Amino acid sequence: MNYLTEEGMKKIVEKLYNLKHVERDLVLKRVTEARKLGDLRENGDYKAAREDLTNIDIRIDELEKYIAESQIIKRGKSNNKVVRILNTVKIKDHTRSKELIYTLVSQAEADPVEKKISADSPIGKGLLGKKVGDRFNIRIPAGELDVEILEITSEE
Repeated sequence: MNYLTEEGMKKIVEKLYNLKHVERDLVLKRVTEARKLGDLRENGDYKAAREDLTNIDIRIDELEKYIAESQIIKRGKSNNKVVRILNTVKIKDHTRSKELIYTLVSQAEADPVEKKISADSPIGKGLLGKKVGDRFNIRIPAGELDVEILEITSEE
């Protein structure tokens, strides 16, 4: 099961619509034009356009499956006692002596620039279920982080 906010679902549906009704149509025109050029066995434009069409169709199938397996989660006030998806968490990274703030979101909505991390990422998994004051280690590809939960908030 994939968990998405309404905004995240809207973005994925828009991406699917664009693939189906804009990008795919453009590639179909390329296929048709290349087909007119003659011998398809030696027609590089035709082969490239067919490959692009196949890739778009695969991506469309993936997005349709992702949407079918997704559930929308509503933003709302939680008790903020334990870290859950859509919470914003202020942590102290004792390994690097830094305070950091992350919002846990679905993988599809993760955006490091906006400090939105996937609940499925190593840090996200490590934070889920923890409480304010908890201090623990999180294994990441670069090693281990010594982390303490300072604050848990949620949007209303």
